[in-house]
Amino acid sequence: MADSPNRTLYADDCLNVLNDELALPRESVDLIYLDPPFNSNSHYNLPFKGKDKDARAVEAFNDTWVWGAKENEHLRELNAGPQTSLLADIIKVTQSISTIQGKKKRKGDLAAYLLNMAVRLMPMRRVLKPTGSIYLHCDPTASHYLKLVMDVIFGSPNFRNEVIWSYRTGGASKHWFAKKHDVLLFYTRASGKNQGRKKAYTFNHAKERSYSTNAPPGFGAVPVYYDEYKRPYTMAGMRDVWDINAVGRTSSERLGYPTQKPIALLERLISASSNRGDLVLDPFCGCGTAVHAAENLGRRWVGVDISAFATGLIRERILNNFGVLKTADVQVHGVPVNIEDARALARKDKFEFEKWVCGAIGAEGMFHEPGTKGPDGGVDGVLKFYRFQLGKAPEPEYAIVQVKGGGVTADAVKALKATVDKFKATAGVIVCFSERMRTVENQRSSETFSDDSGTYPVIQGFSVEDLLANKWPDLPLYGRRRERGLISAIGV
Repeated sequence: MADSPNRTLYADDCLNVLNDELALPRESVDLIYLDPPFNSNSHYNLPFKGKDKDARAVEAFNDTWVWGAKENEHLRELNAGPQTSLLADIIKVTQSISTIQGKKKRKGDLAAYLLNMAVRLMPMRRVLKPTGSIYLHCDPTASHYLKLVMDVIFGSPNFRNEVIWSYRTGGASKHWFAKKHDVLLFYTRASGKNQGRKKAYTFNHAKERSYSTNAPPGFGAVPVYYDEYKRPYTMAGMRDVWDINAVGRTSSERLGYPTQKPIALLERLISASSNRGDLVLDPFCGCGTAVHAAENLGRRWVGVDISAFATGLIRERILNNFGVLKTADVQVHGVPVNIEDARALARKDKFEFEKWVCGAIGAEGMFHEPGTKGPDGGVDGVLKFYRFQLGKAPEPEYAIVQVKGGGVTADAVKALKATVDKFKATAGVIVCFSERMRTVENQRSSETFSDDSGTYPVIQGFSVEDLLANKWPDLPLYGRRRERGLISAIGV
């Protein structure tokens, strides 16, 4: 498997990657988990820990779907195919339902969502091994529509489970029962059933603890075990309702990414439907929980996300939590890999350049929505770091990041110090091309701060060339790479 894909991220529309035979050969993937947008008509942002009321968070993704020319073309293609015309019928019925319900002006929203899911699910079947499985994560507002699409593409006999993920979070209503579950539609590529050692598809039978003083009715002579608290429990076959805590505000897993899923959820399904060394694909990678869980469990993995910012954060997440890995061990495609690429991106779109830099450097957030003009408070991103001081517990501190894809003025360098003071940060970093570094060095504040490991500049320049060479700004215990060890729910 030396040439097999592993630890690979793509900053691209997953449709492009799924249709690329070089990236994902036919029947090469053992398990697909996808957690696509839920058609919630919402914009999801990454928070930034600043205090300025004018600051805006970076948009993680836009879950708003509108019918347009591209959708018309996709629908015509589906309608013309003898094996895909049924999918076209489902899309057209969905349009009709929305119209009947009085949403004529927006009748294409749900249909556009389903159509975009369908054209991506079809190549997912192509890359899935005959023994492979797929889990589609959705919510009850669209799960019944998506199940029809999955039945057509993967075959209704290959439907295995509708797994319910039940969780407890805040919020309730006086008008209906609290909506506290998601749905995972579990399908396999093969239609046969597993029989003994002969397996049509991979499924590792799992058991869970059921606390009771007696064995459950109908289980016969089931042995009773005792946990570390001397509570009796029986080992029962795992049900299709999973009670797993959501990622809370104080959780060590929490990254601030909207719709972040718990590692325990992903480890459970990856353990059930793959083996060590198998290839796991997440085509809507988000903040990278699935690939994190796959790495924990010794699986190979490929992740895709349309956001260059997200792919940078995912790479940092993996490197933060697996200290044995080097930067080069996690490959990222679809972003600049050399200085010519970086300069071309800066000339083409300064906001995309800004997003790429902030993701690649590991910034936790940005101060305006990239792609929109407007005040950003002098902050493009923020880096978290920790000072090393013997006898003192480490506390997070922050460095403000400014990205300059073009010229750097003396006033801009001097203004960064004022921005650092304004937001009560410790340091500031200007990221620019190497030929602009002299301006930064000549105009920056001479102030420093220190810890037991050394002395560091309050204001510094950091070149794009150094970023591409996988170097890091001059900060103590930079970023989160030493903040914490492996995060895993295995055994919990």
